[in-house]
Amino acid sequence: MQLEANSSIESLKRRAQTALASRGRLVTSSGEVLDGAQTVTEAKLRSGDVLTLHVNQVQLKVTQDSRMDCSGMGPSAFAAILCDGSVVTWGPADYGGDSSAVQEQLRDVQQIQASHQAFAAIRSDGSVVTWGNARLGGDSSAVQEQLRSVQQIQASDGAFAAILGDGSVVTWGYEDYGGDSSAVQEQLRAVQQIQASVGAFAAILGDGSVVTWGYEDYGGDSSAVQALGLGF
Repeated sequence: MQLEANSSIESLKRRAQTALASRGRLVTSSGEVLDGAQTVTEAKLRSGDVLTLHVNQVQLKVTQDSRMDCSGMGPSAFAAILCDGSVVTWGPADYGGDSSAVQEQLRDVQQIQASHQAFAAIRSDGSVVTWGNARLGGDSSAVQEQLRSVQQIQASDGAFAAILGDGSVVTWGYEDYGGDSSAVQEQLRAVQQIQASVGAFAAILGDGSVVTWGYEDYGGDSSAVQALGLGF
Protein backbone atom coordinates (compact mmCIF):
# COMPACT_ATOMS: atom_id res chain seq x y z
CA MET A 1 0.00 0.00 0.00
CA GLN A 2 1.11 3.57 -0.68
CA LEU A 3 0.52 6.05 2.13
CA GLU A 4 1.35 9.63 3.01
CA ALA A 5 3.62 10.13 6.01
CA ASN A 6 0.84 11.95 7.85
CA SER A 7 -1.72 9.18 7.23
CA SER A 8 -3.11 7.66 10.42
CA ILE A 9 -2.52 4.07 11.46
CA GLU A 10 -6.31 3.83 11.88
CA SER A 11 -6.83 4.62 8.17
CA LEU A 12 -4.20 2.04 7.24
CA LYS A 13 -5.94 -0.55 9.42
CA ARG A 14 -9.30 0.19 7.79
CA ARG A 15 -7.79 -0.30 4.34
CA ALA A 16 -6.26 -3.62 5.39
CA GLN A 17 -9.55 -4.76 6.93
CA THR A 18 -11.44 -3.86 3.75
CA ALA A 19 -8.92 -5.61 1.53
CA LEU A 20 -8.90 -8.76 3.64
CA ALA A 21 -12.62 -8.65 4.56
CA SER A 22 -11.75 -9.19 8.22
CA ARG A 23 -11.36 -7.10 11.37
CA GLY A 24 -8.20 -7.15 13.42
CA ARG A 25 -5.25 -5.18 14.74
CA LEU A 26 -2.08 -4.19 12.86
CA VAL A 27 1.09 -5.78 14.21
CA THR A 28 4.70 -5.11 13.16
CA SER A 29 7.19 -7.87 12.33
CA SER A 30 8.58 -7.46 15.87
CA GLY A 31 5.13 -8.13 17.39
CA GLU A 32 4.29 -4.54 18.38
CA VAL A 33 0.60 -3.63 18.12
CA LEU A 34 0.28 -0.29 16.32
CA ASP A 35 -1.70 2.52 17.96
CA GLY A 36 -4.48 3.69 15.64
CA ALA A 37 -4.17 7.27 16.94
CA GLN A 38 -0.61 7.61 15.60
CA THR A 39 0.45 8.69 12.12
CA VAL A 40 2.74 6.59 9.92
CA THR A 41 5.62 8.90 10.86
CA GLU A 42 4.90 8.73 14.58
CA ALA A 43 4.80 4.92 14.39
CA LYS A 44 8.26 5.05 12.74
CA LEU A 45 7.15 2.93 9.79
CA ARG A 46 9.47 2.82 6.80
CA SER A 47 9.08 1.81 3.19
CA GLY A 48 9.23 -1.98 2.94
CA ASP A 49 8.08 -2.68 6.49
CA VAL A 50 5.84 -5.76 6.74
CA LEU A 51 2.68 -5.50 8.82
CA THR A 52 0.25 -8.25 9.79
CA LEU A 53 -3.49 -7.90 10.39
CA HIS A 54 -3.87 -9.98 13.56
CA VAL A 55 -7.38 -11.43 13.76
CA ASN A 56 -8.73 -12.72 17.08
CA GLN A 57 -12.01 -14.34 18.05
CA VAL A 58 -14.50 -12.17 19.89
CA GLN A 59 -14.16 -12.56 23.69
CA LEU A 60 -16.99 -11.97 26.17
CA LYS A 61 -17.06 -11.14 29.89
CA VAL A 62 -20.11 -10.60 32.08
CA THR A 63 -20.88 -8.90 35.39
CA GLN A 64 -23.59 -10.62 37.47
CA ASP A 65 -25.49 -9.54 40.54
CA SER A 66 -25.94 -12.34 43.07
CA ARG A 67 -29.33 -10.90 44.12
CA MET A 68 -31.92 -12.91 42.25
CA ASP A 69 -35.12 -11.56 40.75
CA CYS A 70 -38.28 -13.60 40.17
CA SER A 71 -36.77 -15.18 37.07
CA GLY A 72 -33.91 -16.61 39.12
CA MET A 73 -31.25 -14.23 37.77
CA GLY A 74 -29.93 -10.82 38.82
CA PRO A 75 -28.99 -7.93 36.52
CA SER A 76 -26.05 -8.45 34.18
CA ALA A 77 -23.89 -6.46 31.76
CA PHE A 78 -21.60 -7.70 28.99
CA ALA A 79 -18.28 -6.53 27.56
CA ALA A 80 -17.00 -7.94 24.26
CA ILE A 81 -13.47 -7.59 22.89
CA LEU A 82 -13.79 -7.37 19.11
CA CYS A 83 -11.26 -8.68 16.62
CA ASP A 84 -9.60 -5.27 16.26
CA GLY A 85 -9.07 -4.87 20.01
CA SER A 86 -11.94 -2.44 20.55
CA VAL A 87 -14.67 -3.09 23.15
CA VAL A 88 -18.47 -3.07 22.99
CA THR A 89 -20.61 -3.11 26.16
CA TRP A 90 -24.30 -3.44 26.87
CA GLY A 91 -26.65 -3.93 29.82
CA PRO A 92 -27.37 -1.80 32.92
CA ALA A 93 -25.05 1.21 33.12
CA ASP A 94 -24.33 0.72 36.82
CA TYR A 95 -23.16 -2.85 36.10
CA GLY A 96 -20.65 -1.76 33.43
CA GLY A 97 -22.99 -1.81 30.45
CA ASP A 98 -22.15 1.81 29.62
CA SER A 99 -18.46 2.31 28.76
CA SER A 100 -18.92 5.65 26.96
CA ALA A 101 -16.82 7.54 29.50
CA VAL A 102 -13.73 5.44 28.65
CA GLN A 103 -14.56 4.38 25.08
CA GLU A 104 -11.67 6.32 23.53
CA GLN A 105 -9.25 4.47 25.81
CA LEU A 106 -10.59 1.03 24.90
CA ARG A 107 -8.18 0.28 22.06
CA ASP A 108 -5.85 -2.70 21.59
CA VAL A 109 -7.50 -4.52 24.50
CA GLN A 110 -6.04 -7.95 25.24
CA GLN A 111 -8.04 -9.14 28.24
CA ILE A 112 -11.06 -8.16 30.34
CA GLN A 113 -12.00 -9.24 33.84
CA ALA A 114 -15.30 -8.57 35.63
CA SER A 115 -16.27 -8.05 39.25
CA HIS A 116 -19.92 -7.98 40.33
CA GLN A 117 -20.61 -4.62 38.72
CA ALA A 118 -17.41 -3.42 37.04
CA PHE A 119 -14.91 -4.29 34.32
CA ALA A 120 -11.12 -3.96 34.02
CA ALA A 121 -9.42 -4.16 30.62
CA ILE A 122 -5.71 -4.76 29.99
CA ARG A 123 -4.38 -3.01 26.88
CA SER A 124 -1.46 -4.25 24.79
CA ASP A 125 0.87 -1.69 26.40
CA GLY A 126 0.14 -3.11 29.87
CA SER A 127 -2.07 -0.23 31.00
CA VAL A 128 -5.54 -0.77 32.51
CA VAL A 129 -8.92 0.84 31.83
CA THR A 130 -11.82 0.39 34.28
CA TRP A 131 -15.50 1.27 34.28
CA GLY A 132 -18.75 0.38 36.03
CA ASN A 133 -19.58 0.60 39.74
CA ALA A 134 -16.85 2.79 41.24
CA ARG A 135 -16.94 1.12 44.66
CA LEU A 136 -16.61 -2.38 43.19
CA GLY A 137 -13.55 -1.60 41.07
CA GLY A 138 -14.93 0.59 38.30
CA ASP A 139 -12.81 3.50 39.55
CA SER A 140 -9.07 2.73 39.55
CA SER A 141 -7.92 6.38 39.68
CA ALA A 142 -6.29 5.93 43.10
CA VAL A 143 -3.86 3.32 41.69
CA GLN A 144 -3.80 4.28 38.02
CA GLU A 145 -0.17 5.45 38.09
CA GLN A 146 0.86 2.06 39.50
CA LEU A 147 -0.94 0.08 36.79
CA ARG A 148 1.94 -0.30 34.35
CA SER A 149 3.18 -3.47 32.61
CA VAL A 150 0.17 -5.39 33.91
CA GLN A 151 0.43 -9.09 33.09
CA GLN A 152 -2.75 -10.51 34.61
CA ILE A 153 -5.88 -9.37 36.44
CA GLN A 154 -8.19 -11.38 38.67
CA ALA A 155 -11.49 -10.23 40.17
CA SER A 156 -13.45 -11.03 43.29
CA ASP A 157 -17.07 -9.90 43.43
CA GLY A 158 -16.04 -6.45 44.58
CA ALA A 159 -12.37 -5.85 43.78
CA PHE A 160 -9.52 -6.40 41.32
CA ALA A 161 -5.92 -7.58 41.76
CA ALA A 162 -3.30 -7.01 39.04
CA ILE A 163 0.08 -8.74 38.75
CA LEU A 164 2.70 -6.36 37.33
CA GLY A 165 5.68 -7.29 35.21
CA ASP A 166 8.02 -7.21 38.23
CA GLY A 167 5.84 -9.68 40.17
CA SER A 168 4.33 -7.10 42.51
CA VAL A 169 0.55 -6.69 42.97
CA VAL A 170 -1.82 -3.72 42.82
CA THR A 171 -5.37 -3.95 44.17
CA TRP A 172 -8.41 -1.67 44.10
CA GLY A 173 -12.14 -1.78 44.69
CA TYR A 174 -14.17 -2.72 47.79
CA GLU A 175 -11.65 -2.98 50.63
CA ASP A 176 -13.37 -5.84 52.50
CA TYR A 177 -13.44 -7.97 49.34
CA GLY A 178 -9.72 -7.72 48.63
CA GLY A 179 -9.45 -4.20 47.30
CA ASP A 180 -7.12 -3.32 50.18
CA SER A 181 -3.98 -5.48 50.26
CA SER A 182 -1.91 -3.12 52.43
CA ALA A 183 -1.67 -5.65 55.30
CA VAL A 184 0.19 -8.13 53.05
CA GLN A 185 1.73 -5.77 50.50
CA GLU A 186 5.32 -6.40 51.61
CA GLN A 187 4.79 -10.15 51.10
CA LEU A 188 3.45 -9.75 47.56
CA ARG A 189 6.74 -10.16 45.69
CA ALA A 190 7.58 -12.48 42.80
CA VAL A 191 3.88 -13.35 42.45
CA GLN A 192 3.29 -16.03 39.82
CA GLN A 193 -0.48 -16.42 39.91
CA ILE A 194 -3.58 -15.06 41.66
CA GLN A 195 -6.94 -16.70 42.18
CA ALA A 196 -10.09 -15.09 43.59
CA SER A 197 -13.11 -16.25 45.55
CA VAL A 198 -16.27 -14.20 46.04
CA GLY A 199 -14.54 -11.88 48.51
CA ALA A 200 -10.86 -12.76 48.79
CA PHE A 201 -7.63 -13.36 46.85
CA ALA A 202 -4.83 -15.92 47.09
CA ALA A 203 -1.43 -15.32 45.47
CA ILE A 204 1.19 -17.99 44.75
CA LEU A 205 4.74 -16.64 45.10
CA GLY A 206 7.82 -17.79 43.24
CA ASP A 207 8.94 -19.96 46.16
CA GLY A 208 5.61 -21.80 46.23
CA SER A 209 4.26 -20.05 49.31
CA VAL A 210 0.80 -18.48 49.41
CA VAL A 211 -0.39 -15.05 50.54
CA THR A 212 -4.10 -14.36 51.12
CA TRP A 213 -6.17 -11.25 51.84
CA GLY A 214 -9.77 -10.12 51.80
CA TYR A 215 -12.91 -11.24 53.62
CA GLU A 216 -12.14 -14.01 56.14
CA ASP A 217 -15.34 -15.97 55.46
CA TYR A 218 -14.31 -16.28 51.78
CA GLY A 219 -10.74 -17.44 52.37
CA GLY A 220 -8.96 -14.17 53.03
CA ASP A 221 -7.39 -15.53 56.24
CA SER A 222 -5.19 -18.60 55.73
CA SER A 223 -3.36 -18.36 59.06
CA ALA A 224 -4.89 -21.63 60.32
CA VAL A 225 -3.12 -23.61 57.61
CA GLN A 226 -0.01 -21.47 57.02
CA ALA A 227 1.82 -23.53 59.66
CA LEU A 228 1.35 -26.56 57.41
CA GLY A 229 3.72 -24.93 54.93
CA LEU A 230 1.56 -24.25 51.91
CA GLY A 231 3.59 -25.03 48.82
CA PHE A 232 2.53 -25.47 45.20
